[in-house]
Amino acid sequence: ESEEFNKNKSKIDKEHDKIIKRVFQSKKEAARFISKVIGRKIKARDLIVSQNSFVTSELRYREADIVYKIRNKNVVILIEHQTRVDYRMAYRILNYQIEIMRANEVENPRKEDKECLVIPIVLYTGKEKWTAKNYIKEIQERLYEEKIIKRGEIELGTLGYYALVDVNNYTKEELLKEEGILSKIMLIEKERNTKDLVRTMFEIKEKIQNDKNKEVVYTTMELALNKKFGTKVARKIMEKIIGKESGDMLAVEEMVLKENKMLRDEGRKIGISEGKR
Repeated sequence: ESEEFNKNKSKIDKEHDKIIKRVFQSKKEAARFISKVIGRKIKARDLIVSQNSFVTSELRYREADIVYKIRNKNVVILIEHQTRVDYRMAYRILNYQIEIMRANEVENPRKEDKECLVIPIVLYTGKEKWTAKNYIKEIQERLYEEKIIKRGEIELGTLGYYALVDVNNYTKEELLKEEGILSKIMLIEKERNTKDLVRTMFEIKEKIQNDKNKEVVYTTMELALNKKFGTKVARKIMEKIIGKESGDMLAVEEMVLKENKMLRDEGRKIGISEGKR
């Protein structure tokens, strides 16, 4: 089982990244998320899917996660999903902004047109607190020790700066109350303790029963369980939560505790064997 976890971890992370991208392909979900971040109401019908792949001036291929253009505005929203802290994120964002502006210039060559405004947003769903800097100037060498502009004073769309949405800054209650499925996926990522995760899954199930995109959330649940217990056990637990054999929460918790004990015992045996060797 342990070998299976290590082998599948990269695959699971990639599958999870696909789920987040799939969520943002829904203009309704994207509009809700963007509106909350920028503090202005954006309607789904005002979002236009834009090009997310670019060939740089050095002829290197780059692909952003999600890129939307706002209808009748020369404004682009870039959404990047991260599961790990990237200390060069501000540099990456700067590159994306420049490439999007360059692509926009090719599409709209008229000199009288205003330059494209690119607003980057990074959605982080990792376990650790995000400690990377949000602004390109904060990771550059300085000639003098002048004060760096604080994050709260920087306008959205400033080159090399991105707005961060860190799952660790939200409470469980806030994420459960939020409309849409993205907040539920964020909540699944937020839970650390296996017992709490199972309880949260039952609560989420009740919240999304009438959501047409609930299958995406169920897939996220299974991936989270897969990371902890492996494919076979994850499927058994999911059957108990949402399948035909769905039972009560206490029965599922008991099953999870049993699996946790088995994993701990296996770990002890491996440790003893390694110690002897």
